Parts: sequence; structure tokens; C-alpha cells
Amino acid sequence: MASLGNWDPNQDQENTVVEIDQAILLKFIGISESGELEQINQLLLQKEVDDNRSLMKIHKDAWSKVSEAFSNEQLIHLIRFFTLAEEKLPGWEAGSLSPVIWLCRSLKSRGAFPDQELISWIKENSRNKFLPYGNILDL
Repeated sequence: MASLGNWDPNQDQENTVVEIDQAILLKFIGISESGELEQINQLLLQKEVDDNRSLMKIHKDAWSKVSEAFSNEQLIHLIRFFTLAEEKLPGWEAGSLSPVIWLCRSLKSRGAFPDQELISWIKENSRNKFLPYGNILDL
């Protein structure tokens, strides 16, 4: 008699709960702090673009964990960076998986979001219809 296995609906999905390198995030924060976001595609080496493309679709739990190490101001710089990265860097499209969503939720948990100025900036600088709140089905 054959035994039946268990079906896991997530078995074909890659595990995206990983450690995020804080050093690269600090570089991204620095680009935003220096006011050079418009030149994002010129400031990053092609290797940095290629090696960090996966950050755009990392699981929300990883973003929640990593955001604990950053101040509200630093999170806002990351939000600005990833908003423009999705627009300007090839292969950085994220849709409803964007780190902008998870970083905004981290700010919200701290009582620092919604911020109308930041929301307006995100909407003016992104074509991603899910920003900044995410997919309504994820709430």
C-alpha cells in the first residue's frame, strides 16, 4: 500500500526570508542623504545592481527585523531609495512585494506613518500602484 505525502502549498516558492546586509542599506541611505537619488543608476556599480536586485522581493518578516536597527529618518531614506530604485534600475520592479511597503509598515508600528509629505513624494515618484500601503489582501 502506498503512503500519501503531505502537500505544502509553498513548496515551489523560494525561501525569501534571509538576512539583509546592513552595510549595503547604509550605502543606500547615504545616497539618499546626499540628495543624489536622481543619479541612482550612475552611483551604483553594475555588480551592486545585480547583486542586490533580490532585495526588492525579500519577505516582509526580514524587512521587519532589519528595520529595527534603523532610525525613523534612516527608514525614510530607504523608502525614498527603494521607491526610485524600482523606477530607475533594471530588474528592480517589485509590485506588491516592494520593501517600501514593509518599511512604511515599520514606521507605522512606531507611530511615524502615515506622513502626508512622504506619501505624496512616493506617489509622485513611482508608478507602482501598491505603494505605499501594499496589496489590500495582505492587510
